[in-house]
Amino acid sequence: MELTHEEEPVHSEQIQDIIGTPPRWLYRWGISLVLAIALICIIISTLIDYPLVVQAQIKLRPSFPPYKVFSQDSASVVKILVRNESTVRKGDSLAIVHNVNRKENVMIIAPIDGRLTYSGIIHENEQLMANQNMFYISGNNNDYYGEMIIPQKDTYRVKQGQTVLVTVKNSPDENYNKLKGIIKYITDGPSKGEPYIAEVTFSKSNDNLNGRPIRKEIEADAKIITANATLFHRLMQSLTKVGR
Repeated sequence: MELTHEEEPVHSEQIQDIIGTPPRWLYRWGISLVLAIALICIIISTLIDYPLVVQAQIKLRPSFPPYKVFSQDSASVVKILVRNESTVRKGDSLAIVHNVNRKENVMIIAPIDGRLTYSGIIHENEQLMANQNMFYISGNNNDYYGEMIIPQKDTYRVKQGQTVLVTVKNSPDENYNKLKGIIKYITDGPSKGEPYIAEVTFSKSNDNLNGRPIRKEIEADAKIITANATLFHRLMQSLTKVGR
């Protein structure tokens, strides 16, 4: 039986209705899946820490700077008795120098116990000026502190007792270049345009320099945690600002 031209549009519209109307279960499952994914994303965002931080620069300095050993008068080096990077005891002989003024040899003695390093390249027969440094001796105390510069625009956010995360610049080993400290105090009333200065203390339990002592000033980057927050909290803050 052949279809008339009048019946063809009727059947075509019915077929289109069936094809164009997805089943109800597909709507329900689709909406449920979207809601489940959104809920999982919200839960994960509440678990991810995303604290508010202030970027700053910090200088790490030894609490007890290395002791300088030098010849008080002009002299020439007769003999060096210790090697660089050696351990010395108080009273050990370090070098013999010839005093130009007194025309006699003088023994350079270690004033403290510690680890000795040359101040530079030193050779026998080298001429020394008065008070020219020859050696450094670092004591057994390896404590250090940080002097942190805080821009004036961020001073209202920075307070005593806040945590500071420090990353040492140009460290050869990234596994041992991160430190965690606490702001001990902040200076008051700097001159106009000058930054505030904060002292940062470090606990030995958080020391991640692999036991290496700080013998000279080291520059580092610092992040001051001004408020603990999660990714969800930060996103809500951003949406609130946009809504305003």
